[in-house]
This record gives sequence, C-alpha cells and structure tokens, in this order.
Amino acid sequence: MKHHIKKFLHLFKKKKVYIPAIIIVVVVAWYFWSNRSSQNEEIIMVAPATFVQEVAVTGKVVASKNVNLGFNASGRIAKIAVKVGDKVREGATLSNLANADTWANVQQKQAALDAEKADYAQVIRGSRAEDISIAETDAAGAETSFNQSLQGLINQMRDSYAKSDDAVRGKIDPLYTDPRGANPQIMSFEGGYNSYELRQALNAKRIVVGEMLASWNKSLASLSSSSFNDSYVTTASANLGVMNTYLNDLTIAVSGFQASSGLTQATIDAYKANISAARSAISTSIASLNSAQESYRSAQTAYTRAKQQLELKRAGSTVEDVAAAAAQVKSAEANLQNANALYAQTVIRAPFSGVITKVDIKEGEIVSPSASAISMITDSAYEIESYISESDISKIKVGQIARVTLDAYGKETFFEARVVHIDPAETVMDGVSTYKIKLEFTTQDPRIRSGMTANITIQTAEEPGSVVIPQEALFLQAGEKMVTVIVDGKRVTKKVVTGGIDANGGINVMSGVVAGDKLVVPTH
Repeated sequence: MKHHIKKFLHLFKKKKVYIPAIIIVVVVAWYFWSNRSSQNEEIIMVAPATFVQEVAVTGKVVASKNVNLGFNASGRIAKIAVKVGDKVREGATLSNLANADTWANVQQKQAALDAEKADYAQVIRGSRAEDISIAETDAAGAETSFNQSLQGLINQMRDSYAKSDDAVRGKIDPLYTDPRGANPQIMSFEGGYNSYELRQALNAKRIVVGEMLASWNKSLASLSSSSFNDSYVTTASANLGVMNTYLNDLTIAVSGFQASSGLTQATIDAYKANISAARSAISTSIASLNSAQESYRSAQTAYTRAKQQLELKRAGSTVEDVAAAAAQVKSAEANLQNANALYAQTVIRAPFSGVITKVDIKEGEIVSPSASAISMITDSAYEIESYISESDISKIKVGQIARVTLDAYGKETFFEARVVHIDPAETVMDGVSTYKIKLEFTTQDPRIRSGMTANITIQTAEEPGSVVIPQEALFLQAGEKMVTVIVDGKRVTKKVVTGGIDANGGINVMSGVVAGDKLVVPTH
C-alpha cells in the first residue's frame, strides 16, 4: 500500500494532475475508515422492555431484640439462675442480689394494703354492734398506752432536770468559789484555748445555768398530764443542750488544772471523773428524752386513729368516709408499688423470651448499678442491618422486598426479606455518609443465625413498557446526552432524557428514543 501511494505522489507532482490525486487519496482513506467503523458498532432495534432497578449491598444478621441487662441497685449477688446458651421465657428470674430486707418491705406494704382494704370494706358494709364494741376496746387500750407514754415523758423531763441539777450542784460547784452567789469564780487553771477568757465565760455560764435550773424547776412543779403541751419538751431539750455545752467547756478547763500545794493530783482526777460522769448523765438524759418523746408521739397517733375508728363505727358510713377510706387504699397501693419497685431493682428478669448470650457476673460478687451483667437475644426473629450509600438511599423505601443470600449457605440459597426501617440521620463510615437500614426476614428459618454475613439485593423500581438502551449508545454533545439513530438510511443525532440504570447496566430513556427506532451502539 505504501508503495502505491509513493508511486502516485511521484507521478502527479506535475501541476496538471495534483488535484485529481488528492481526490483519489481521500476516497481511498474514506474506504478504509468506513470499513473499520462499521466493524466497531452495531445497529439494534429498540424494543419495549421492563426496567428493573436494584441496589446491592452487604449486611449482617442480628437478633431483632438484643439487650444487655444489669441491676438498678448495688449489692452482693446472691444467685445466678442461668448460664450461656439457656433458653428463658419472658419474665423469668435470671439473677438477684441479696434482698431479704427489700422483700420484707414488700410483704409489710402488702399487709398494710390488705388492712386498708379491709377497713374500706368495713366502711362500705357499715358498723355492727360487735364492731363498735371492739373499736371501743381498741380506743380504751390506745388511750391507756397514750396516758402511760405521756406520764413516761413527764417523768423523763423531771429526771432530766434532776440529773442536770445534780451535775451542777454535786459535781460542778466544787470547782467554784461562791457558786450560787452573784459572782461565782471558777478556780484558776493554765490550760484551755485561752484560760482567762474561758474562766470568764465559765463564770458567766454558771450564773446562766443556775437561773435556767430555777426556771425549769418552777415550770416542772406545775406540770401534770392535763396541763402538758409540747413547749415543756422544747424547753427540756434546750436546757439539756445548754448543759451539754457547759460541760464540754468545763472538760477543757479541768484538763488545764495542774497539781500544786493547794491542789493535789488526786483532787484534779476526782474533778475530771465528776465532770465525765456529769457529761455521761446528760447524754443519757438527751437520748432518753428523745426516746420518750418518740414513744409519746407514736402512742398519740395510735390513740387518735383508734378514736377516729370508734367514731366511724358509731356514726356509720358517709360519702366522705367512703372517699377517705378509698384514699387510704390508694395510698397503701402506692406504697406497695414503691416497695415492689425497690425490690425489682435487685432482680434481673428476662424482658422477652430468648437465649442467654453472656453472663458477666459471679455469685458473691459486689456489683454497681447499671453495670452490664447478663446479655440475651430473642430466639424467634432475626433482622439484617446494612448501610446504604448517600447516592442510593433515595431509592430505598420501607416495605421494599429484597433477595438475600447468606455466605454460610452459598449464592444458590435465597431468602426473602423486607425493608422495615431507615435511619433518618446519617452514619459516617470511613469519612463517608451512609444510612443504616433494617430488613426483616419474611419467613423465619432455623438456618438463620445471628452474626451471619448477608448479601442483599433490593428491587427499587420496576416499570414495564420502558425504553432501555445500552449505556454505550450515549455520548455528550455540548453538555447534552445524545444518541445516533438510523432514519431512512441516514444517521441522525437525537437528544435524549434518561432515568435510572437497571441491574444489567441499561439506561432507562424517558424521551428522545421510542420503540422501533434503529439505534447505533458502539462496540469498541
């Protein structure tokens, strides 16, 4: 071929044959180019087709329900009732802390509720003669207990005064010169936070304490069960507090006494022993007074309740009585619910039927609230979790059917699943935004296990009668998508509008090409 071209160029160097030579060269070149182009393309007839669009992703099989369980209270583990692999029913006890005290509280509140319900039933039924008689006996007994507790409180206040008076006159006054006079002076000492200021303070307090004891004694002289009121207890508590502070200061003072010609160590030791005994007596009086007051309050409450019950029995039931009794029942029910809630914090129960997957505790171990102790999954339903790219998520809709294969069973074993959830927010994976979806198997199969790798194909669109052409037929011209068709034996360029890409790589054409068109498709 090169030989012939050189020969033509040599023969037609003369001007008269130059133009015909060019024409011959062009014709020859076109011939070779035309034959080569026809070998790199094909003409296809556009026919109606079903456009099927799919999104293929991988995922992992997970239990539809899985949970890490822990105690809501701290304590020592008393019992573990399960091990890994055990199947349990919903509500089954898996483990519990040492909880005898909280269970006793539940039983106590249950008993209180039963009592309130019985009272309510009695209110509804009305009073019988024997009921009134019993209520009268209860009220009389409560009154006796109340009077005894009141007298015990009065006796304790008088005993507290007596111990305070003995502490001052019998154990403290020997430290003073003229202790009951207008200007008592405690003996000199060197110790204390400031011996001079402490002596002056103790001298002044001796006068205050003396006046306090006199006033207290006068008040108690006129005290009886009929004249008693809470102010007597308030005064007694305050006076004991003054005595306690005074004795604390005296303890500091006595610790500063030093033996001398006029004060032997034996005498100092005796003073210290007296002050210590006085402090012990006052401390005991404070505790005894508080105990007596508490007993009085309890007896007073019981007596008031017994009188109310008696009045209720005698008066019969009113609408208000029924409402009040019903309110008591509700209050007792609330107390029982609270007790049950506290007890429940010490027990782990299965929230659903399933299989135990992990036990991270041992009997006798001390655990903290909310620490993971036992894990379990459901044994009846499995899901697939997968992540869809940002470019494909708009194609995914809840309810779409997916074809699934599991690596454990190969590509020829298919399972069907349905999209049941799409996360509204993105999940960034390796710097790329993806969206988590969940698919639920439409049929539960015993071969499915948690943790298996799933290959998922989701059909996102199916449009019968569509125009689908190979992607190779498209080319860009001035930024527009174009194709070449054969019209009356001539090549015509057409602008097309395209849709999605199907599972085989075909392009869905929305306009520009119709069924019956002859389409030029490059094959190189």
